[in-house]
Amino acid sequence: MKKLFRTLALLMAGLLAVYMIGCGGDDDDEDTAETPDATITSSVPANGGTLASNGTITITFDNAPGDVTVSPGTAKVEGKKATISGPFTEGALALAVSWTNGDGSETLNFTVTAADTDPPTITGGTVEDGEEDVDPETINTDGIEIEFSEDVTGSIALQTDDGKDLRWEGGKVEGNKAKLTKVAGAEIGNETTYVIAGKVSDAAGNDLEVSVTFITKGKE
Repeated sequence: MKKLFRTLALLMAGLLAVYMIGCGGDDDDEDTAETPDATITSSVPANGGTLASNGTITITFDNAPGDVTVSPGTAKVEGKKATISGPFTEGALALAVSWTNGDGSETLNFTVTAADTDPPTITGGTVEDGEEDVDPETINTDGIEIEFSEDVTGSIALQTDDGKDLRWEGGKVEGNKAKLTKVAGAEIGNETTYVIAGKVSDAAGNDLEVSVTFITKGKE
């Protein structure tokens, strides 16, 4: 009987050792898994486009690029994007870009124009500044859109006239359009003043203080 118990104990110890080795192998595989190589998917302005001498270039990669170096200019990386700052010399620009994840490199070409000193403007949207008799039901259903004269970054918010943020979704602005959408419990009502407020900047750093006031209509 003792011999049987000793045999079972040895068998269980062997199985435990095999299990521990197997688990260790999985951890090693996870630790040594490589991040996929990064490649450039797009840029703003687009490759071949125009760029103000005081503007910036945003390059998007399909994976995190690691360290990014450019010539000329300097690069700041956040996630899968790199923002390239100058200033740049007017004329033809061949921007040499290299990154460490995948040891990639590529040259992007732009035409550099005079410095941009004009701030962006609001060119359209769901409501106009000072508009009255706005239907709150339509706003609650469809949201609020704003269109800018150029691509901008920044944030906007829907507020009451005393500055309370309703925390509607979509406050982060990228590109030349922005949209705020309703959050449950924060619907707008009738006969009330609201303000779309915020600040956006173009690629050259020109700022626009956003302030669009509208008044909703009374109940029918």
